Amino acid sequence: MNNKNMQTVPDIEDKIEALYLFMESNLSGRYAEDWTYMLDPEIVFHLNSLSKEECENLVLRIWDWDADILICLADPFIGDYYSHLDGGFLYCKLFLVIENFGDLEYLYDNLPHAVSRINAGTQPLSFYVDLENKAIETFKVKESYGIDCIREKFDRERKLQQEKS
Repeated sequence: MNNKNMQTVPDIEDKIEALYLFMESNLSGRYAEDWTYMLDPEIVFHLNSLSKEECENLVLRIWDWDADILICLADPFIGDYYSHLDGGFLYCKLFLVIENFGDLEYLYDNLPHAVSRINAGTQPLSFYVDLENKAIETFKVKESYGIDCIREKFDRERKLQQEKS
């Protein structure tokens, strides 16, 4: 993929649909370096242009998208760019819904960072249990740095809940 082949984000009223169409039209270059250096910044720019309401709508709609498109949101979500999106949570949620083992391995590499970035007190404890269980079931290990990070976040969140009670 090069600049000549890269499609741009369509200028349509539905910005979420525009993002989907952009990602779908550029999917053939997903594994090329161009994706990281040319397309990810375009996705980040587009996500930053969304209003709070559009971000809330995005979070509801993306889970109906094909997994090949969803995985392309991983790197943009892991960054610390957004005022209206919890990128850490969204990255972790991708880990929960993606089924392709290769994609899960890729996501797992950054899972500790993503877990640490989830806004405190925003997710139920069951979310962290689900993450841990998925990691254990997927990789057939009970101990790893990623699982330790999930457990530490669970413990912090549980203490936070107890303090609020």
